[in-house]
Amino acid sequence: MVSEVIKTGIREIDEALGGGLINRGTLLISYDKRSLGWVIAGRVLKNLMKYDAVGVIFNVTLPLSKLMLRAKYLGIDIDEEGEKGNLYIVDLFGSKHGILYDKQYVYQITDWHDETALPKLIRLSQEIFSRIPKNKLIVVIVVTLEGLYHEFGEEFMNNAIKAAFAGFEKGQLDGLNMVMISLLNREAVPDTINAWLYTINDQVIEFTSHLTPEGFEETILIPKSSIPGFKVKCYTTKIAEKEDINIF
Repeated sequence: MVSEVIKTGIREIDEALGGGLINRGTLLISYDKRSLGWVIAGRVLKNLMKYDAVGVIFNVTLPLSKLMLRAKYLGIDIDEEGEKGNLYIVDLFGSKHGILYDKQYVYQITDWHDETALPKLIRLSQEIFSRIPKNKLIVVIVVTLEGLYHEFGEEFMNNAIKAAFAGFEKGQLDGLNMVMISLLNREAVPDTINAWLYTINDQVIEFTSHLTPEGFEETILIPKSSIPGFKVKCYTTKIAEKEDINIF
């Protein structure tokens, strides 16, 4: 049985969150347009898969080939992990735009209609979760929330998130050990959406990028983690030193 607090195995992340991820909890990773904050979700997934976790990626924003390209950058071979049963893709982007894939680990809604998409998505998700042994940790990653907002609309996004939360309470996901990580470029959605997402998630990591005379830095703020004893954390990290280059 997985404990209530799940260690990612990445010391800095676990300490920042007050111990780790919350079992059956939600983590929001919020960042700006220049930030590398999205990388953290890939690092967590890659590390947890080493410990026999299974990944389920909800691909919302880009064609599957682009998702694979970004995963490869993080050292994750989606095709290889999918064929081994370590990773599933719920491809909403391809479903809506009629881009079909013949891969056993890619699940799609083949007859997409906006009016019926959400119930079909719920059934599809339940089918995937039923295939995963209950003794394994499931790492759900939503890529990305701004894509959900722009591709499918605010109403669909709100209802999909509420359905996911309700699934935990209604017992549809009973007995499963799971963490849900959602990626958000907060500059791409209205402030009211940001505020709502910060409210409903159990844990929040916020990345803010800065150009300085010395180079490129990020501030990392952890304003929220529903783990007893957690204290707000704030860090800085240098991403790149400023260099001179002659290209003209």
